[in-house]
Amino acid sequence: MDKVVVSVADDSLDDLPTVVSALRDAGMVVEDVLETLGVVTGSVAPDVGALLGAVPGVSRVEVDRDDVRLPPIPEA
Repeated sequence: MDKVVVSVADDSLDDLPTVVSALRDAGMVVEDVLETLGVVTGSVAPDVGALLGAVPGVSRVEVDRDDVRLPPIPEA
């Protein structure tokens, strides 16, 4: 499962429960709904993430990458 962060469009914030329900119907396992930020976090099967962008009210879907690492800071 891929962890995702979904941003809800400003004009859909008043209808956030409907957007969250549609995300679940699209296959997202919702972990948290940050109402004041208009953000929904959760996880999806690897082939489902792209489908979430088509859910009405969704403005952006980002895959949360745990494997991103910064290079070490060189010692002075």
